Amino acid sequence: MYTPEEFDKNKTQVMKYIMYKKRTESEVRKKFCHVVEENMLDDIIEYIKEARIY
Repeated sequence: MYTPEEFDKNKTQVMKYIMYKKRTESEVRKKFCHVVEENMLDDIIEYIKEARIY
């Protein structure tokens, strides 16, 4: 499991990446697969989809 601080830090990185230029989900997964643990990345992507930011 991960802390809320870790989630927020990594969410911010992902958000910056997709706000700079529109990215597909697969591009995001490929970029962050070695940086962010998989279950956290799934949660971040789900959060972004639900917030309709993506």
